Amino acid sequence: MSKLTDLDPMPFGKYAGKPLQDVPAEYFHWLWQQGLKRRRDSLVADYIKENLEALKKEYPDGIWT
Repeated sequence: MSKLTDLDPMPFGKYAGKPLQDVPAEYFHWLWQQGLKRRRDSLVADYIKENLEALKKEYPDGIWT
């Protein structure tokens, strides 16, 4: 798989198996802050980067840098 889409299942964690579009932005933020932002080999990190603007709108209280 080269790229995750909104309909692909979350591959791990609390929301494993749920479509990515149904995973709360707050959870993506938590993953991001746990170090996923530094991973270059993570499809989930790539998904977050690609959808960052939408995630920031859904969870504006998070620090996404």
